[in-house]
Amino acid sequence: MHCKKNLIKLCVFGILLFSNLVCAHNPDLSNIIISKTETGQIVIQINSSLTAFQQEVNYINGQGAYKSPEEFQDLVLNHFKNSFSIIINKKDTLQFKNPKVFLGHETKLVAEIIGLPETVNAIHLQNKLFKDIYNNQSVAIFLLDEFPKDKYTLDRDNNQEINIELVNGKWQKRIVKETNPNLKYGLYLTSILLAAVLLYFVKKKRKSTTL
Repeated sequence: MHCKKNLIKLCVFGILLFSNLVCAHNPDLSNIIISKTETGQIVIQINSSLTAFQQEVNYINGQGAYKSPEEFQDLVLNHFKNSFSIIINKKDTLQFKNPKVFLGHETKLVAEIIGLPETVNAIHLQNKLFKDIYNNQSVAIFLLDEFPKDKYTLDRDNNQEINIELVNGKWQKRIVKETNPNLKYGLYLTSILLAAVLLYFVKKKRKSTTL
């Protein structure tokens, strides 16, 4: 058990070191790390370059929206609340406690996760923090026992989200059924046509009764 904990610590250190070298110099790249502290807290850390955070804040709020580091941090946190979510088991939306932004060449957003159920069999994670940055990619890494060990990439192709579920002991991508937009349009036109026909017959019947 002690060796396992040391191995996990080594993996976390290696991942954080890699993120410092890569994310700090490339606004297109970011990573999401979910892990447990020695005190048992579940925490999330989002790492990217300061430039990436600045580009998003300026794009959403306009140039000159902040005049101090504190105002910039507040705008980042507000953007985080509106653009990041994790839903477990298709029904449990996780909450983020005491989120903080640590500015630097590589900027970090750290928060405690609360509301995590004991059993995890489905994960929906959406990260649109950097969706307006061209060719952005975000890698999600789970360092918790019941979570998948693979890395997952969020980008434009998958709408900045991952949907996975546990099937026969293996994590697989979950297919979300969506209504075909053409079908929606067809149903809408059909409803209008039926309403028009019904109105026609109602008017025709009224005329016949008045004659």
